[in-house]
Amino acid sequence: MKNKFLLVFFIVAISGLTSACGFRMLNGNRNSVVVSGKHGRFYDISQIYIKPFKNLTYKSGIGVYFSNNIAYFLNTGTVMFTANKSNALYYLTGNITSIRNSVISYTGVAAAVNYMITVTVTANMYKTDGKIIFNNIRFSSSTTYYDYINPLIAHEQEKKAIIAVSKRIARKIVIYIESKRLIS
Repeated sequence: MKNKFLLVFFIVAISGLTSACGFRMLNGNRNSVVVSGKHGRFYDISQIYIKPFKNLTYKSGIGVYFSNNIAYFLNTGTVMFTANKSNALYYLTGNITSIRNSVISYTGVAAAVNYMITVTVTANMYKTDGKIIFNNIRFSSSTTYYDYINPLIAHEQEKKAIIAVSKRIARKIVIYIESKRLIS
């Protein structure tokens, strides 16, 4: 009797959850669940393969920071990442479109010491069957760094600033992907 009561309770609870607010399950399978609601279709985005971001700027070698940081946040925060291209359900691509260094302050002898670096990236995501989830969405972030007189230290400071900006942009992209999981 107790087991029957629990079974009825779970059936009523599940039907209440899936019918509340106008939601109902459609065509679910292990890899992707599509839910229909009042505001459109929602997709369970998983198994995203990240193609290396193309660097269209003067700063060589920075594309790897963006691709790696996005993979890190997708893998640790959401478990949506896959390193196996053949198992991917979605592809994420992107371009690093600009890097801008601006002087913030000067020393007493007119030498620049503080800089602001701004990086802009466009990202695209599509299913392996070609359906576009989003296209050319622009993400940007800035940070400051101190430029020492020693060029080696200055280069290292700029690199750290670019890595910090790439992490911020990666978080923004992952948040955007998660919003696409809810609204499609």
